[in-house]
Amino acid sequence: MKIQSLWHYPIKSLLGETLSKLDLDERGVVGDRQFAISDDQGKFGSGKNTRRFRRIDNLLSLRAVSKEGVVSIGFPDGCAIDISSEKINHRLTEFLGQPVTVVPERNIPHFDDGSVHLLLSSEVAKLQSLVPGTQIDERRFRPNITLDVPQDVTDDDLIGRILTIDGVQLEVTHKTERCRMVTIAQDDLEFEPDILRPIARDFDVKFGVYAKVVQSGSIAIGQKVSVS
Repeated sequence: MKIQSLWHYPIKSLLGETLSKLDLDERGVVGDRQFAISDDQGKFGSGKNTRRFRRIDNLLSLRAVSKEGVVSIGFPDGCAIDISSEKINHRLTEFLGQPVTVVPERNIPHFDDGSVHLLLSSEVAKLQSLVPGTQIDERRFRPNITLDVPQDVTDDDLIGRILTIDGVQLEVTHKTERCRMVTIAQDDLEFEPDILRPIARDFDVKFGVYAKVVQSGSIAIGQKVSVS
């Protein structure tokens, strides 16, 4: 198996960016979800409501990118604003229709669950075969790493295993539980409510896996991945 694609999301629940290389440390992907959109109650913008998170619509209409350590947010009209700008909170509040601010991560990580999220090409292909009339695309599942693997490899095969990529080691800990966010329109992907049904029926509402970093370092697209 090898690395097929790499993704980085500077701001939680916003569109991210695909990169050729990622740096990993004990927290996870360096810079990943280091910021979040906070509402006036201090809850972080998400696709669902929980104790820490609040559903805020239209987050996936915004894209967060990081260049030379500077994070900016791109709006649908093509405007991009540095998150350190005095304008950013006003523009976000106006766009999202409620008072919000961009906040940095403090004591608790902004992750929904695990720190590094992996997707398998084999599982994506299986899901596509179950709903042939929909657009199954890795972007819907917001992975950090998509692995190109043989067709018979499943998420279950990796739980508890160590993935080694050159000097980097990741321990796969558990599966990723899914919610309505995988159905939401983004970029050129349409709203697809049918996607969640086979995930619930055939994957027990879990699709993809989480991992923790055992050995830090850098990884790149095309690198081989060994399993032990």
